[in-house]
Amino acid sequence: MLVKHRMECVLILTFILTGLVVFFVGGTNITIGVINNICSHEHPENTTLGTSTLELQNTTINVIWSQADFTELYLVLQKVKELRKNHADLVYVNSTDHSIVMAISNLNSTPALHLNDVNQETVENLVAPESYSPCQETPPKVEDSPTVACSAVAFGKNIFDEFGITLMVSRILTHLQWTSTFAFFENSTAHNIDMILEKINEIGIKHRTFNVDNLRTTDDILQVLDIIHREVVDRMVNITIVCHLDCIERILKQANKYDNLPANFRRTALRDHTFWFVVTQLPGDEAEFIQSSSELDNVCVLNINVTTDESALDPNSYLDQQKIIDQLGNITTLVQSTGSSSAILALKNYSQSIFSPVSCRTYPLSTLMWKENPENGTSLIRQLENVGWVEVNGRFQFDSKLYPNVEFGFNKRNFLVTTTWWPPFTERIQENGQTIDYVGFCADLLKELKEELNFTYTYTEPSDNEFGSMYANKSWSGMIGQLERREVDLMVAGASIQASREQVMDFTHPFYYDTTTILIKRPDPDENKMFTLAKPFKIEVIVCIFFVLPVSAFLLFVIEKLSPYYKIHGPEGRQNYQMSFWYMFGALLTQGGESLPNSQSGRTMITFFWLFSLIMVATYSGNLIAFLTVTIDKAPFNSLEELVEQDDYKWGILAGTYFVTWFQESPFELLQKVWSGIKTFNRTDTDVLNPDPNVHIDKMYKEKYVYIGDKSYMEVRKANRCELITATEEIPNMSYGIGLPNNSLYTKLFSDKILSLQEGGILQTFKQKHWPREEFCHGSLVAEAKEIRLIDVQAAFIVVGAGIALGTIVLLIEKLVNRLSLRFCLKKENTPCKHIKTVPTIEMELDEVEISGMSNGVYSVEDNGTNNHINNGYYSQSSLDGY
Repeated sequence: MLVKHRMECVLILTFILTGLVVFFVGGTNITIGVINNICSHEHPENTTLGTSTLELQNTTINVIWSQADFTELYLVLQKVKELRKNHADLVYVNSTDHSIVMAISNLNSTPALHLNDVNQETVENLVAPESYSPCQETPPKVEDSPTVACSAVAFGKNIFDEFGITLMVSRILTHLQWTSTFAFFENSTAHNIDMILEKINEIGIKHRTFNVDNLRTTDDILQVLDIIHREVVDRMVNITIVCHLDCIERILKQANKYDNLPANFRRTALRDHTFWFVVTQLPGDEAEFIQSSSELDNVCVLNINVTTDESALDPNSYLDQQKIIDQLGNITTLVQSTGSSSAILALKNYSQSIFSPVSCRTYPLSTLMWKENPENGTSLIRQLENVGWVEVNGRFQFDSKLYPNVEFGFNKRNFLVTTTWWPPFTERIQENGQTIDYVGFCADLLKELKEELNFTYTYTEPSDNEFGSMYANKSWSGMIGQLERREVDLMVAGASIQASREQVMDFTHPFYYDTTTILIKRPDPDENKMFTLAKPFKIEVIVCIFFVLPVSAFLLFVIEKLSPYYKIHGPEGRQNYQMSFWYMFGALLTQGGESLPNSQSGRTMITFFWLFSLIMVATYSGNLIAFLTVTIDKAPFNSLEELVEQDDYKWGILAGTYFVTWFQESPFELLQKVWSGIKTFNRTDTDVLNPDPNVHIDKMYKEKYVYIGDKSYMEVRKANRCELITATEEIPNMSYGIGLPNNSLYTKLFSDKILSLQEGGILQTFKQKHWPREEFCHGSLVAEAKEIRLIDVQAAFIVVGAGIALGTIVLLIEKLVNRLSLRFCLKKENTPCKHIKTVPTIEMELDEVEISGMSNGVYSVEDNGTNNHINNGYYSQSSLDGY
């Protein structure tokens, strides 16, 4: 009975279409072509079944009956062309397959209709003759399982101008200036996509196509998405879909969750690096479509299920809608006698959309936008928003960009950001022992990036509170390990850029440059006050002075010995070595001496020694005043070279930081020595590699210890602690950058923003805000005088005490030597020494007394002018020796 119903439907439609053809062609001889599907049990070589003739109101209707395999679209199209060659005025295809309808709808100027043009419910009760039984294809069953390929589902009762769709899509793609696209289609839209691709080929848009009907499983779709994502390097990927809704949802659902799959998590960025242009029929309820693509940022839809302007008429159109309706009314009257009024009524009602002028068909363009949730006003939801329209003749108008989400950065995407305490870059704000927020340079930088790139973020910290160091198995700890394992989206902290780290993660352009230096506790200024007198001169100067003094005294003695002055004028005033030494020592102390050399050579040398002494004393006095009044901030060493050469201080670095790798892997001998010392100290004191900087600071107060680290942190720690100082040497070897997972597509985006902030001076304002201000500590160089304490001059009292002690010792030595000399002193011939009393002093005038000579030890004294003789003119040698 069903076959009979369908056959009668065909005959009735033939009469109806005949009436339409009468209107179009205005003649009395009409040719109609009818194409049916080949029955499975029939395999005729000739697919033309024959012809028949009908007479209707003085009109001859020639019907050409034929059949084709509806599973082969190419054969159907060939049959349509064949009927056209046979001068068919109208072709009717007895099929519900929309792919066939779309393929033949605008193949040529011959009008073509199909079974869906008439509501099937209106022809259920029609009776067909028993003499003809055409085969009708059965649409494949559609299952709910997502692994089943899309089936051919017709677009309902609408018929679309295939050329119009091709023109609309190609014009939009041209406007978007796409150079390439991935195209998805299904069997029912294959011919349509071929026409679109042929059109965009003419304007130079490259393409690659995928038939969704061949992607039968989820894995098949994911493999295609992998292919697409491999094209995502530093550019956007363009995707076009011409498909039915259920087919489109299959693709979009997989793309929607693609980035969150375990294998892709924080590895891919299909969400915001793709443009999706979808051509389909959206239902009145768009919720399911929105849900299937809610995570994708850039989705634009050409909805061909809705016309935005169906009432407008094109004055240039060759169709007049009212005339067609009137003519259909005449046909209705004519055919009512056949009992097919319901079919005529259905065709009449539908004719208004079939024959509306194509130039008046306008379709909306919508894009998925993030909107505030009206229920709470805080969260965001996805909604379709109209952004323009396009007509089937290719004319379009856009109210905004087709993909406005590109202008909104990450569209409020939430990033998990790892950081750790490290002032002035990051400091915690805590309440009741819980961290509620962070402040610092990096916190301000993250807030600025958030506003610029339109994202939200949530903070986290590594469980070990480390920046990151490499384990023996080549994995990483700390924040670097979190990025390596893709546990976080960003690392915003004072973490330095290293080549070894970049093997497992990405760094942006540096946002700050830092140096390595030495932090040390200033030595106690009162610790070595007893050496204050020696501090103005370096040890080598003191050694030279003590060398010059005895050498100069010896040279003065030699000059005096060799000077002819004393041969002429007598030996009076001649300097011996002892007298020369003490004279020069007195001159060095600006005290002088009693005996000045009489010779010109001796006085010349003494003059220049006075100049030498004057310079030394002036220099010493000035420096001594400075040492007594000004606090010296000098570190015991000012470079790594000086550090490794001394034995008094130990040194250490933070574990789990850049410095471990830097010292450990450095090829430079100096840095290797530093690391060797750390390893040696670590055997007995593990705190030299403690990850807590406070431990290192405390060690400096307890013992002689040096902390090696980044200058920025040391500036913070010594800001209010005047007892802490840094070494003069700074090694500019660090730069800090934002970290992202390895091969992240967002690295360039963040780098560009950081460069922009640098050029705008924003980063400099962050530094001025968070870096401590330099302050003069008490005891630094100031204009006011400083009182001299007893401890400042204790060296002078020590010198006095040493002088008293040394003088006493010399006295004791003198007495001992004198006693020993009296005891062991012997005369010649070993006779004991006999003390002879000194004769009384005899005063005499030399001009009256003349020593005539000495013979046998007796001087002969003559009294010139007197008659007195002294001791008979003879004096013993021993008596003279007493003078």
